[in-house]
Amino acid sequence: MARAATSLVNKFIGHLNYLEKTRSKMEYLFSRNHIVRRDIEQVYAGLYMEAITSLETFIENLFLGFLVGQLIHKSNEVVHRVSFKSYLIARKVVYGGNQYVDWFPYYRTEKRAAAFFRNGYPFTYLDNMDKQQIEKILYIRNAIAHKSNYSLNKFEKEIIGSSILMPRERTPSGYLRSVFRTAPNQTRYEELIIEMSIISRKLC
Repeated sequence: MARAATSLVNKFIGHLNYLEKTRSKMEYLFSRNHIVRRDIEQVYAGLYMEAITSLETFIENLFLGFLVGQLIHKSNEVVHRVSFKSYLIARKVVYGGNQYVDWFPYYRTEKRAAAFFRNGYPFTYLDNMDKQQIEKILYIRNAIAHKSNYSLNKFEKEIIGSSILMPRERTPSGYLRSVFRTAPNQTRYEELIIEMSIISRKLC
């Protein structure tokens, strides 16, 4: 039976909230000197990678869910050009014979959506600011995942830029843990997680 697409975004955000509980617990342990700075920064990197993987999975499940008629968007503008009777068949066609497909960089999702949905909706609902946020999210992810000179240089140029940060905050994991705003205190990790939540809601 078909269900509202918002049920999928609620599940995704629920997972982000679960990750947040882990982050808070580890910060508590760090404040009590039960773990060292290297430990807490590794936690931030791991949670961030998990969050992005979950976002990518969310986009894929949303895409396929619309194609098989298991998810319904709140807007009648969302119309698929073709429909499938099962996730298995839909996945094979969308994957195009590959073992997997990349949904990021986001232009790949938009290009794929243009082939399967009228006007690419809802995957073309994101504006330039949203897509710039995704690029920012990916620059940090790539620096954590690859640690290549290229990815680290892109991180330094696109993320750090002219920001005034402590030396330990100029690394990907240190940056995630650095303070984005005070009163209440919020890390850049938390800010980026909020952006992921906003983007997911726009798609539903």
